[in-house]
Amino acid sequence: MQRKRYSSDLTKGQWQRIAPLFVVQRTSKWPLQALVNGIFYVLKNGCVWRDIPADLPPWVTVYYYFAKWSADGTWERVSGCLRIAARERAKKGAAYRRHP
Repeated sequence: MQRKRYSSDLTKGQWQRIAPLFVVQRTSKWPLQALVNGIFYVLKNGCVWRDIPADLPPWVTVYYYFAKWSADGTWERVSGCLRIAARERAKKGAAYRRHP
C-alpha cells in the first residue's frame, strides 16, 4: 500500500543531503526518512503528536526520535548543513559568523 504524500515530506534529494546526520543505535521497523517526515509533519502543521496520520509511523515512535535528536544535537547539525548549502548556493561562502 502506498502512503499519501504530504507537503512536509522530504524529496529524495533533500533526504540524501541530510540522511548521514541522523545517528541511530537501535533498530526500528520504520525507515529513518519516514520518522523524519513524521517529525516534519507535526512541525509544519502545528498539530499534537497524537494527531500524526496513521500512514506515518506511530506518534510515540516519531516523538521518541524527535526528543533523542533534540538532545544529542542532531537538529543543530542538520541546520548547520542546510545553512552552509544555502550560503554556497547564494555564492556567499560557507563561513558564517554570528554577531553579538
